[in-house]
Amino acid sequence: MAKGANFFRRTLWRLSRTPLSPLIKRAMRAGVRNDIERRRQLAATIVPSERERALAEELDRNGYCDAGDAIDGNLLRQVAAAAEAKYHRGKTVVLKQEATHKDFWTRLLDEDKIDGTLPSDNPFVAFALQPAVVSILSKAYGEIPYLDYVLLLLSESTGKELSQSQLWHRDYDDLRTIKLYIYLTDVLETEDGPFTFLPGPVSDRFGFSLRSRRPDAEVEARLRPGEMKAMLAPRMSVFMVETSRCLHMGSRVAPGHDRLMYMATFISVPRVFPEPPPRFRLTGAETEIVRHVLLPPGSA
Repeated sequence: MAKGANFFRRTLWRLSRTPLSPLIKRAMRAGVRNDIERRRQLAATIVPSERERALAEELDRNGYCDAGDAIDGNLLRQVAAAAEAKYHRGKTVVLKQEATHKDFWTRLLDEDKIDGTLPSDNPFVAFALQPAVVSILSKAYGEIPYLDYVLLLLSESTGKELSQSQLWHRDYDDLRTIKLYIYLTDVLETEDGPFTFLPGPVSDRFGFSLRSRRPDAEVEARLRPGEMKAMLAPRMSVFMVETSRCLHMGSRVAPGHDRLMYMATFISVPRVFPEPPPRFRLTGAETEIVRHVLLPPGSA
């Protein structure tokens, strides 16, 4: 049974990197038609502000947007305060970690989980559920999005060769993956390990590849001056990137530097890969829209 499941996942992993991926997603969506229709109905009830509409259009056009002026400042300050406490704790003790293959990251929320879940009123979850974020992404997706996971990541130098997401890649969580980021430390120079990417139209030139990672030399050889975008920005900067479209890399932190970053990952239903155990638990005060953001098809 385990071998069969692993073969299935590996096959999906390969196919997700080919032009067949839209056909696979379309076939899977046919099985949750009713849920998608309800998500579209709920999205139609959201009236985006002029700024939210513009940011959704920018995501569609360029694959990224600076969302700092659209989000809730109070929620941002709550996240920043909670993150600062976790940052200092992460610097002084060895934290409980879920299995990860990235030793340049410390996942600062893992120890807060109960049975693998975070509550919907956790500040890091609540930030992703705020009306402005849901409005922008509902406009971009044409339906209520699905929150895959949230992370608070402390990146530090390991002195090892670059690997994994430190190399150029796209994300294959889903056919269209959009990530919401907050810098929670200043990222003002390359030594701080900025999130670095190629905007959508530039990335589109690279096409499909079965390889998960691309070396710097290969990417840089195909770029024109100014096409690479390194997100150098102060603490509390907020941005969104369609990481399934935009080639990107990051966490290339120099010795003596670190980077604290929040990340919320959104996809559309249903998940391409098998649904994992629940990652969020409800407090009971959620609206129907929020329940659809947090729960898989048939659960809201």
